[in-house]
Amino acid sequence: MIIANGTIEFKVKRGGGIDPATGYPVASASVWGDAVPCQYLINSHDNLGRVQGEAFVRASYTVLIEQQPISSEQLRLTDRAGRVLGEFSIISVEQLDAVCQTQIMV
Repeated sequence: MIIANGTIEFKVKRGGGIDPATGYPVASASVWGDAVPCQYLINSHDNLGRVQGEAFVRASYTVLIEQQPISSEQLRLTDRAGRVLGEFSIISVEQLDAVCQTQIMV
């Protein structure tokens, strides 16, 4: 059982492929899936990121959800007040069978 302090939404890609009439590729569309309750922990969060002189926030989280398979590559993390904490690429997914949870590192 998790103690939810936020939600995550997985990015789902729809469509795409090859246009049968022209043979050219068709771009896929990305949409956010349903909100899944989660418990997140902050691994790191600071303002030390820099690219070509521009500053940005560096953040890393560990997210726990009820056990389920993960097929997405990206997710959006929201706190319990509804503020978006960020959109992240998934670094790793680990199934925690002993507690029936899935741990996601972003």
